[in-house]
Order: sequence, then C-alpha cells, then structure tokens
Amino acid sequence: MLEVMTQGPKVILKFNESILKEIEITQPEFTIGRRPDNDLVIDHAAVSGHHARIVQVQSVFFLEDVGSTNGTFVNDRRIDRRQLQDTDVVTIGKHRLIFRDEVTNGSPSGQPKFRDLNGTMVMTGQKLRESRAEQKVGIVQIISGRTDRKEYKLTKRLTIIGSQAQATIKLTGYFVPKIAAMIGRRGEGYFISTSEEVKTIHVNNKAVKGQADLKDGDLLELKGVKMYFYLKGPNQP
Repeated sequence: MLEVMTQGPKVILKFNESILKEIEITQPEFTIGRRPDNDLVIDHAAVSGHHARIVQVQSVFFLEDVGSTNGTFVNDRRIDRRQLQDTDVVTIGKHRLIFRDEVTNGSPSGQPKFRDLNGTMVMTGQKLRESRAEQKVGIVQIISGRTDRKEYKLTKRLTIIGSQAQATIKLTGYFVPKIAAMIGRRGEGYFISTSEEVKTIHVNNKAVKGQADLKDGDLLELKGVKMYFYLKGPNQP
C-alpha cells in the first residue's frame, strides 16, 4: 500500500515583499478579516471586519468573500467563491496571501515521492505518471437530466458535481445546489460523496448517505439527473 507524504494546507501572509506570518489551516472554516475574532487578523483599513473565509469540503478548499467592501481577488481576478489551488495568490486590501496545499517529499527536486509502509519502495514523479497512464479512467455518461455535456472524463483527483463555475459535471436548471456531490479518486478506484446541500444520492437505486465506492457499471441519480459510471482503459476507444 502506498503512503503519500503530505504537508498540511497553509496560508502565507505577505505585505509588499515581506512575509509577515504563516498559518496552518487546521479547521473546516478559516476566517480572515480585521476584527480580532478572525483566524487570520489583518489590521489594515482596506480590510473589512469579516472579509473572507476559506472553507474545506472533503479534501478541497474554497475561498469565499463574505460581503467585504473592497473585494477579494484570486490571481488578480475578483471572486465571490472559488476553489483554491496550490500557489494561488489571494489579494485582500494591500496584503497578499499565498495558499499552499502541496505533496512534499523533503527533496529539492520538487517531484512527489511515495513509499510503502515499510519504506522499501520509492516512486519518482515520472514513474508515478507512467503508472497512472496505465490505469483505467472513470467516465460519467448522462442518461437523463439537465447538464452542460453528455459525457465527462474523470481525470481530476476530485470532481465536483453542481452548479458552481468550478464544477466539472455542471448541473443546470432551477434550485440546483452549487455542490450536489463529489466523485473522488483513491488509487485506481473511485468513490462518490454527498454534500451538505444534498444529503442523499442514489447508487443502483439504493439511497446513499455520506460516501460510497463506485464500481464499473454503477447507475447514479441525484437532483433529477441519471448517470452511468464506467471505467475506460488507456487503449479503449
């Protein structure tokens, strides 16, 4: 069994070119603002009392503006809500925050390494990519319901299903939640998880709450959309 050596997510607060502090994100909601009750306090007039927050959903982090006066920016683009990626630059007032959520190995090369529980096997980033190239990839095919496409290839570590802009499988129509469910990849397998907005999904006509592993040929249904999940090999058409 492979074990990934990871470092916890954190934000690095900068003003001009100076690093003021680094704070690790250890809870599902991390608040940012001028008032002292925030997790990250930025004492500057351009920062609102409660300016923004970072919210963790499963293993994914989202940045939300909470009605600030001067706005919240990610990579120089103003946002209301956006999924954060490693090294994203968040601008709040005159300050910048670097979001870090990385896989580390203690190696200067920056290539991720993996080891088994006995420490006897090491894979470089190149070997890992070659190994992944041979793995089967999950495909979601829409049977019925309103979505922006009819088929989706699940190449990301986490695939969001919902109406938000960052969703891979985008549901359309009225009263569709921003995040309806998430499909994650664990090794060579996939699993589906419910969200806070949608407590129950159906897998093969059985109600599922929380999380369930997906198998080749599973039928999924949520918010009126029926989907067929299957695995596709690298050489399959």
